[in-house]
Amino acid sequence: MNPNKHLLFIFATVLALTLPTVAKAQLRYGLNLGGSFAGATIDRSPGYDLVNRSGFRGGLSLEYQFPTCGLAFDASVLYNRFNTRLKNESQAERIDFGRDYLEVPIHIKYKFWLPATSNLVAPMVLTGPSLLCHLSSNDSPMKVKRFQPGWNVGVGLDIANILQISGGYRFGLTDIAEEFGPAPETRIKSSGFFLSALLLFDF
Repeated sequence: MNPNKHLLFIFATVLALTLPTVAKAQLRYGLNLGGSFAGATIDRSPGYDLVNRSGFRGGLSLEYQFPTCGLAFDASVLYNRFNTRLKNESQAERIDFGRDYLEVPIHIKYKFWLPATSNLVAPMVLTGPSLLCHLSSNDSPMKVKRFQPGWNVGVGLDIANILQISGGYRFGLTDIAEEFGPAPETRIKSSGFFLSALLLFDF
């Protein structure tokens, strides 16, 4: 057989096998609402500490669900009120260095559909990168980096392939402190917990 024809035959066979899968795969959009619980940590900053509080997050998501297994991917664009402040321990002064963020998490998820529930409920696990983009101005004494990468891990529940409830932890991967005059060696990581309710719709 001619090598070119051989390659064409292989390509046609692969295409024939994958097209039905792609046709049945689900691409959906949804509304994502939930809570943000700051757990940022500080180091090399004597006399200062962080005050972490709860906030909220919300926005839009896209999910791609493979039809033959529980594997899925999602990506979101969320407003995140990451509520943490810097505290001067000697003066009880709290410095707000910006709590408004745009968050872009990308997750790989696996859903374990339960036959006992007629495949209406599926526990799931998720993980993936998360990027925080700092929206607040940097006019305060503490200046933080505009882009703050992290990594998410979590668990959740898919109900009737419509509603997903999940929770997890975001690990801050880098030092986000760019400039702080009283303690130039300050190191901060923007870690924390999150909760999400994702309501999905078909296109």
